[in-house]
Amino acid sequence: MKIEYTLEKIDFIKYQLYSASKSERIIKSRKKSRISMSIIYLIFGLLFFALADLLPAMIFIGVAIAWYFLQPYYMKKRYVRHFEKYIDENYQNRFGKPVSLDFNGEYIIATDYLGESRLKIKEIVEVNEINDYEFLKFSSGESLIVPKDRVENINELNNTLTEIVTELSINHNIDSGWKWK
Repeated sequence: MKIEYTLEKIDFIKYQLYSASKSERIIKSRKKSRISMSIIYLIFGLLFFALADLLPAMIFIGVAIAWYFLQPYYMKKRYVRHFEKYIDENYQNRFGKPVSLDFNGEYIIATDYLGESRLKIKEIVEVNEINDYEFLKFSSGESLIVPKDRVENINELNNTLTEIVTELSINHNIDSGWKWK
């Protein structure tokens, strides 16, 4: 089976955001940032309160509360900006260029403007599916991004991926309601 599509900037961004949302390290870092900054502001507020300086105490306590509730929205936008810059810097030459994947027996032959790669199907460690994408993750850490809306024979691709998942006994994670938070 052979599929052809093009990749755009948004495809790389979605992949990076999905990967970040599933990374234990990033999840812990975001939680730690949210709690630690709130505690620091709260401690300053309590210090000013102990020194009977009520206005700065109220300001710092207010900032602590505001930081705790607004930090997720701030970090959400910060990660998007970070990944946009990263993708512009590292993948800009891949936007709009045709990509083809040929599922051929033991290999996936991936062809793009740079050349051709042979990826062993048995090296796929998981298949992640969200609303508009399929991400095939390999043991090397690399992934293939497949935008569903740009693949003509999506049903055939889904059947092929189901066969691969069954044959290799790997995870097929379906997060149809996934959103970057």
